[in-house]
Amino acid sequence: MCSNSAVIIPRPDPCFSFLPTRPDIIPFPASVSFRIRTVFHHGPSKSIPNDTVHFSDPATLYDLLGIPETGTLLEIKQAYKQLARKYHPDVSPHDRVEEYTKMFIRVQEAYETLSDPRRRALYDRDMLRESTWLSLLVGFSNPM
Repeated sequence: MCSNSAVIIPRPDPCFSFLPTRPDIIPFPASVSFRIRTVFHHGPSKSIPNDTVHFSDPATLYDLLGIPETGTLLEIKQAYKQLARKYHPDVSPHDRVEEYTKMFIRVQEAYETLSDPRRRALYDRDMLRESTWLSLLVGFSNPM
């Protein structure tokens, strides 16, 4: 015998009203921030051997992956795979494991952000805001 009965869903406790009511809604930060570091070197320049990888702070995640800001998902995946193979800790020189691991993590984070359309849109929006703010700041500090 089959009975049709209504399912009673209890009301949420008011103490937990800050939690999302739908399970598919995941809180996400309203903005993503990043820093641009400038390093000044004084004194004689030192040559870097050809087999040495020079890690610099790229201005954007796109720069990190070496793709244009208009890059497709396929380009993002290809760049990620190439860099992940290059910087994976298992293939790093023994004296540079920590350095390669940090770079591998940065590449992984760039891929996770740019391969997700929602996260990429938020990143692009924040990047545009920051570049607009910087251009306004430079405009005010450099009167003609």
